[in-house]
Amino acid sequence: MPEDREAPATALELVGQHRVELRRDPALDTLELIGRDGKVVLAIEVRETGPVLRFEGAGLTLKAAGELVLDAKKLTLRSDEALSLSTGGDLELVAAGDLRSTARVQTITAELGDVRVEANDDVRIDGERVLVNC
Repeated sequence: MPEDREAPATALELVGQHRVELRRDPALDTLELIGRDGKVVLAIEVRETGPVLRFEGAGLTLKAAGELVLDAKKLTLRSDEALSLSTGGDLELVAAGDLRSTARVQTITAELGDVRVEANDDVRIDGERVLVNC
């Protein structure tokens, strides 16, 4: 078989007209879960550098009854429309380096209790107008 041609897939039919396909190639092995509409829902690509998970579809939910940990050298969360973090308990943001926050408008609200700003050095407030108790 010529090297530029993809090897034939090994397929396994699943319940609900879904199927799993395995494609073997010298540089890449791919295991795909294909939905009844023929679109790839989940793909696991196994390369020399390691596996890559690819989820495709309208939505994805990861649910754990216990702890869920994402551990990486670098982590990026990106969203085209909105990003929301929420918890029924406390939220702590900790950075060993600098923390930067940039937005068109920023609002800090304490629904119950104080807002505290502490600094080891100076606290600088720079604005066109600094309004206090307005």
